[in-house]
Amino acid sequence: MSLFSSRPKNRRHRGSSKPPKETLPILHPGTPPVRAKKKKSDDLGEQAHLLHARIGALESFLEKKSAAEARREQMRGQNILPPPDRPPLRPSKKRQLSHAERRRYHAERNKNGIHFFVLFCLASGIAWWLIFSGV
Repeated sequence: MSLFSSRPKNRRHRGSSKPPKETLPILHPGTPPVRAKKKKSDDLGEQAHLLHARIGALESFLEKKSAAEARREQMRGQNILPPPDRPPLRPSKKRQLSHAERRRYHAERNKNGIHFFVLFCLASGIAWWLIFSGV
């Protein structure tokens, strides 16, 4: 016996092998009857038409590719650097840092910033001393 005697109403039991009940549409007087959807047509003419459309799409895709390649070769012949083959992929979204990671990141960044500022001031002071000391 389980701890909770009744199953939650919003979850289906996985072990249930009952098929879902088929509900028939309720027809009100004056509404047209519901027609079954047509199966995919086995008409050879329609299949041939679809195949020709696919072939045409592939041919136009290949023509565009070959035209782009010809343009690239022409640019190389003119000693012009052609654009890259495809645009670089957009960088994926950076994952959000947790609060502790963000705090550590900013602390490290502040420490490095202060370190840079001190070294910059030291280098500036040495340069100023060298210029004005007459060495």
